[in-house]
Amino acid sequence: MRKPMRSTMEDLIAENKQELLSDPSAINEIEKKLDEKKAKEVYVEEQKTKPRAANN
Repeated sequence: MRKPMRSTMEDLIAENKQELLSDPSAINEIEKKLDEKKAKEVYVEEQKTKPRAANN
């Protein structure tokens, strides 16, 4: 018996890319997650640069 042929990493990536490009809801979900991640990064960056009030 032969072992089944394994796909290369490039083949798997290309296949996944095609599946995602043909699924608008998956694209929207990815965009939403990226937007949320970027918003968190911006918020953290703003908190670092914001001067803190002195405790009296």
